[in-house]
Amino acid sequence: MTKRILILGGGSGGYVAARRLAEYLRKMNADSEVTVVADEPWHDFRPLYADVAFGTAVPDEVRASIVDAGRRFGFRVLVDRVTRIDAGERAVETERSGRLGYDYLVVSLGVRYGWEAYPGLDRYGYHSYTLEGALEMRKALEGFKGGRIVILVPEAEHRCPMFPMELATTLAESLKHRGVKPQVALMMPKMERMPPPLSVLDTLRIWMEKMEETGVEVVMHDGNVEVDGERGVVRAGNVEERYDLLIKVPPSRLPEPLARSEGFQLKQDPRWAPVRPRNFRHPDYDDVFMVGEHSMPPLGFPGAGVPVHLAADYAADQIISEITGGYPVAEFARGTMVVGYFGATSGIMIAFDMKYDEKSDQWKAARYIAATNPLLRIVKEAFYKSWIAAMK
Repeated sequence: MTKRILILGGGSGGYVAARRLAEYLRKMNADSEVTVVADEPWHDFRPLYADVAFGTAVPDEVRASIVDAGRRFGFRVLVDRVTRIDAGERAVETERSGRLGYDYLVVSLGVRYGWEAYPGLDRYGYHSYTLEGALEMRKALEGFKGGRIVILVPEAEHRCPMFPMELATTLAESLKHRGVKPQVALMMPKMERMPPPLSVLDTLRIWMEKMEETGVEVVMHDGNVEVDGERGVVRAGNVEERYDLLIKVPPSRLPEPLARSEGFQLKQDPRWAPVRPRNFRHPDYDDVFMVGEHSMPPLGFPGAGVPVHLAADYAADQIISEITGGYPVAEFARGTMVVGYFGATSGIMIAFDMKYDEKSDQWKAARYIAATNPLLRIVKEAFYKSWIAAMK
């Protein structure tokens, strides 16, 4: 009988899983059907939104039709909104298509932006976490003539841990090159009482040196964030910062379809979804794979595209193996590399080796190489833009 593989989400994780499954199952003549349920017909490469905000990318460079990509690579795309998962009955409920059955389910719904979590955060400030937000932020930056810019990070878990530092150093250098003399302050939450691994501290040291070089002031807050837009002030318990321009980072929250589904909200922390660390399956359902950002932090991974991409590949390989009865599955690809902007003209690369720790039941990272170089900036921009270009 035809094996029905349903993939929830048309972002990076959903696209990677769908393409790998469709291409390999077709090569192996497997009787299968791969369907992606996406709430819009576009696949947006969200890391490029920041480039739109800075004026180094245009909207056409950050998105491609996921429907056309499905036709090209052999998977079906259903443009619909998921409302609930009934894993006990192997079914997904949607707004327009009703109830969809499956033999395997891959869940990659990203995160919801919890702007409402802190007073005033939803009303004031700019951000580049949506395309519309990036275009508004671009206008604000184009009209900025000087003053104090505050980049507010309300809490530690957010999309791409490195982005606020990329943003702060890029802003400071690019505005200086434009002849504007800004004061840039990065408001970050204090570290937990237990110190992070030495590899993380070493990486943070590199960033702190860069921020000192570019004149970025680092302000550590203790939470209890409140934005007073009428007075142009951010309060965070122990500190109060005045701003002329506020740029904000959204807290990550569990997507609503998962919050409404029984067994898909982590009991220890409702911001996340449950997942088995070793194979990215749901703890209670072997046929459900949890490979979105909503499942990464509980495993020890950051909420970012690289671990989602690797998890989606690994989930797809496991499904292919079970359907074909022999496709070899290697262990999870533990080597991870991230590349970022290091100010306005340089880039940074950090490579990690991820190791599973039995005691904590989490993956832990040990940094084994870091480098900064202008060529790395070009590498990042080229990879990001080629991702979308390859889909068209």
